[in-house]
Amino acid sequence: MEILDIVVHAICEKKAQDVRVYDVTSLTPFMDSMIVCSTTNIRQNNATAQNIKDRLREAGYLGDMHIEGDSGSKWLLIDLKEVVVHLFVNEERQVYNLDRLYSDVPVKTYDL
Repeated sequence: MEILDIVVHAICEKKAQDVRVYDVTSLTPFMDSMIVCSTTNIRQNNATAQNIKDRLREAGYLGDMHIEGDSGSKWLLIDLKEVVVHLFVNEERQVYNLDRLYSDVPVKTYDL
């Protein structure tokens, strides 16, 4: 299973909403995919981030993983080099509106 598939599965396991995977290969050489998703509260945001870490570890992922934000953050960023994940609490996603910035690249949407 590829990193992107593992991460999307981990996000869906924790019932994040409006999961969008943007193919940003045409915009930057630094990453292939950017994932943006929403959670209902900070607790779910943290649980989703932890599940991503756990599932990658279980799959034997040995690459770099950097997390920006802390347990009280409404926006967590997980940098896996080729995949970058933005976990937002619902209202925070509306404030930053990253989806608008990437509206011109291919996107795959998952909504549970």
